[in-house]
Amino acid sequence: MRGLLALASVGVAVLLQVAPVLAQDTPSDPTLPETRVDDIVVDARPLEVIAEDFVATVSAPPRSRGLARWSGTVCIGVVNFRNDIAHLIIDRISDVAEDLEIRLGEPGCKPNLVIAGTDDASGLAREMVRRYRRPFFRYGYTRSNRGSGALAAFQTTEAPVRWWHMSLPINTIDGSPAIRLPGQGYWVSPCAGSRLGSRSCDAITDHLTRLIIIVDVDRVAGKSVAQLADYLTLVALAQIEPDADYSAFDTVLNLFDPDLQITGLTDWDLIYLDALYSGEDERLDPREQAARMVPALRAREGE
Repeated sequence: MRGLLALASVGVAVLLQVAPVLAQDTPSDPTLPETRVDDIVVDARPLEVIAEDFVATVSAPPRSRGLARWSGTVCIGVVNFRNDIAHLIIDRISDVAEDLEIRLGEPGCKPNLVIAGTDDASGLAREMVRRYRRPFFRYGYTRSNRGSGALAAFQTTEAPVRWWHMSLPINTIDGSPAIRLPGQGYWVSPCAGSRLGSRSCDAITDHLTRLIIIVDVDRVAGKSVAQLADYLTLVALAQIEPDADYSAFDTVLNLFDPDLQITGLTDWDLIYLDALYSGEDERLDPREQAARMVPALRAREGE
């Protein structure tokens, strides 16, 4: 699988350039050989409940923040892969992003969404955190990321793909950060002391600002480039929980589960993304996200 990697090495600094802010047995037919049909589990719960469970399982916003989405221009950089594979990954993410009306940067833009291939994923992650902890990985007290526990897991996980999202609460009126950033003076958020979804937070939304994804090329062996590109697309466009058990759901996040056969992005994945990027630019909590998904899921059931 190392053939995925480009021959030229890419310095760590390049990776961290910052851009602006269901059935019973089938009766036997005497004229045919008897066939056993695998059992299919039918979930009798209301669709709204299933959708809420799906969102709660796959979503991973920072504590006390809403679900974030890309708002400004997204510049995709894929490094340490052969050029043909890098282009396939960029094209797949771009196609889905364009369907969601996400603005994409022109060739030569400064990446704020970086996907790096390596045969030493933990080593690369540790070196990145060591050298760029403050500007890229922390902003600790702003809750722009999932905190120290998630940061430790980012450096030590044995998962085939690992990622680190950063997001900021944004004032929807003027587009300014709705928190005090390092180096700024004293500032009080309009959401200070308020619960998510309260009226004082109506003018606040959450935007993705930076993302690093590291692919362990040895651990993705056996998957096609198209499958990997679909997996990376979902991770690139939403804040996905890296440590959840997704097996109860039809999602590309099960790609590396040896007991499941996943071909790529599923209807649930695409409906999730469409719901995330639809509607007004507002603070979006998991229950609202699930409610946005339900009409499309009902239409899918009808089909």
